[in-house]
This record gives sequence, C-alpha cells and structure tokens, in this order.
Amino acid sequence: MKSSVPALLLALALTSGCSLLHFMSKKSGPKPLEPAAAVQVEFHDRWVDKRVHESLAAGSVKTEDVARAMAEAEFAKLYPFVKVPEKGKSH
Repeated sequence: MKSSVPALLLALALTSGCSLLHFMSKKSGPKPLEPAAAVQVEFHDRWVDKRVHESLAAGSVKTEDVARAMAEAEFAKLYPFVKVPEKGKSH
C-alpha cells in the first residue's frame, strides 16, 4: 500500500505533465520577429542621424530637414531589404 501511493502520484504527475506540454505546444506558433524589427528601426535611425550630421558638417546642405530627406533617400537606396515602418521612425 505504501509503495502504491508514490507510484500512483508519480504516474499522475507524468501523465498530467505530458498533456500539459502537449497543450502548450499546440498553442504556441511562430511568433513575429519583434526584436529583429526593433534592431532594423534602431539601425535606420542611427544611420540616418549619422548621415545627417555628416552632411551638415560637410556643408553640402543648409538645413537639417533637407539633410534628413537626402539621408532617408540614400538609406532606401543602399538598404532596400531593411523594412522600417513609418510609425517606427523617431524622426
């Protein structure tokens, strides 16, 4: 009797654990790549900011808005595979 109680508890724990894992594996599917999108947005923002400052320092443009527009166009040409949503842009 004493040995059947732990064996029964062990069997119950194993069967409930297996069904729990099975249930969780059905529920979890492919998740969107949120960290990758965040890295792309950060790369875009840093690259554009760097290019804006370079253009202003070189004197090739007079205003920051013109420099930013040129940097955005240059970024889109150099990195067409980087998708940055409009709302994700900080500038």
